[in-house]
Amino acid sequence: MDIFAKEAGISREELEMLGHIGALSVREYDRKRVLLGGDDEGDLTGVLLFGTAFLESINLENQRRILDFYRTRDAFCRRFFPERESRLYYVVSAERCRVLFVHEDRLPPEGAGERVRSLLRDTVAAGVVRRGLNHVDILEQRTLRQKLLTLFSDLEHSPGRVFVLPFSLTDCADYLAVDRSSMMRELKKMKEEGLVELQGRKVRVRG
Repeated sequence: MDIFAKEAGISREELEMLGHIGALSVREYDRKRVLLGGDDEGDLTGVLLFGTAFLESINLENQRRILDFYRTRDAFCRRFFPERESRLYYVVSAERCRVLFVHEDRLPPEGAGERVRSLLRDTVAAGVVRRGLNHVDILEQRTLRQKLLTLFSDLEHSPGRVFVLPFSLTDCADYLAVDRSSMMRELKKMKEEGLVELQGRKVRVRG
């Protein structure tokens, strides 16, 4: 909460005032709980205070898909979900999460309310565009190996160092829209060829 307040440029007193009028609330969730669904208010925005969550859907063959993932300080909002009358989209916790929810229609038109609204507008839009383009770039790679290496490159801030996948390998396969068994076989080949080191969710990409 304090980080969010600092980024929005509001004081603790203003933060408490926004909570008092019902514009802000904090909720905690265990793993695999729906944080935001298609029936929730369109003005409701969630900000992850800690944890990881997915934007999920089920395709016409009843297969789970992960369209986006959110980590600490990422924001999500239903109005940015895809428009499909025949599909349901929902944000689900991948692990224990704490979420700050903002009801934009309850924010005051000026002062702290406007600053929060402006921050959310910039944060949500920028995040959706950035993560969306990254996901498209990954999915458009021609081979499964290139999909994996592109994903690892996006997640790896220091080449050659160990980083931790923000989700399980099963979730990774759903995010890449590939068969998990095929992905595991490809990862095994990459390990044998010395391209990657993999231990649980810990990954190192070799040069």
